[in-house]
Amino acid sequence: MSKSSFFYNPRFIILFIIACAIIFPAVTQGADMFSWFRKKKEVFLSPEVNGVVTENGTPVANLEIIRSLMYLDEIDRRDTAITDEDGRFHFPKKTIFSSIPNKLIVENRISQEIFIQNDDNRIELWSANQSGIKEIPEYTNKLAFINCEITNKLVRFEFKNYNNEHLNRIASSICRWEDDYIPTHIIENGEIKYKIHDGDFNKITELLQGRRLSCE
Repeated sequence: MSKSSFFYNPRFIILFIIACAIIFPAVTQGADMFSWFRKKKEVFLSPEVNGVVTENGTPVANLEIIRSLMYLDEIDRRDTAITDEDGRFHFPKKTIFSSIPNKLIVENRISQEIFIQNDDNRIELWSANQSGIKEIPEYTNKLAFINCEITNKLVRFEFKNYNNEHLNRIASSICRWEDDYIPTHIIENGEIKYKIHDGDFNKITELLQGRRLSCE
């Protein structure tokens, strides 16, 4: 193909027009073509959290509860709460502003953990990965109140996904819920050790080989 025929190629003409449409306004107005990359968006890290901690049914007072929230920037954002005389604790809603969501290819994911750290013993009250940067009502409903008996086994469980009825959401916790709560596995030492059938704690089978816990 000759140079002259190349410049008259329809594909070249279309690409040239698109390029001019993008570049010309930026040049004539002195605008920064990539300024939108630097604009920050609000990222929803955690809803408000309310809960109570008991041991053998008795409220545990003056217990430090830690909330750890991590976005793609890998900054561990931690805050703490102390249980009152009734064993109750509270965390406010948490959001940040970040330019990361403006990237063309990015899988937004937020790690949420709420736990008690007692020397080398870690007790998980909530552990989940949240997709996206918007508030997810299912997570908000679950964390509106968590009832945590610290003698409970750590359990992986499923709950409804309002956007996809065929794919439940997953979290792990020692806490229990009366509604929208399907326990599926018991976790020990960071491994899935037992399978819970039909969400019934009386129907448990041991896995031949424990599986490393994934937060997916």
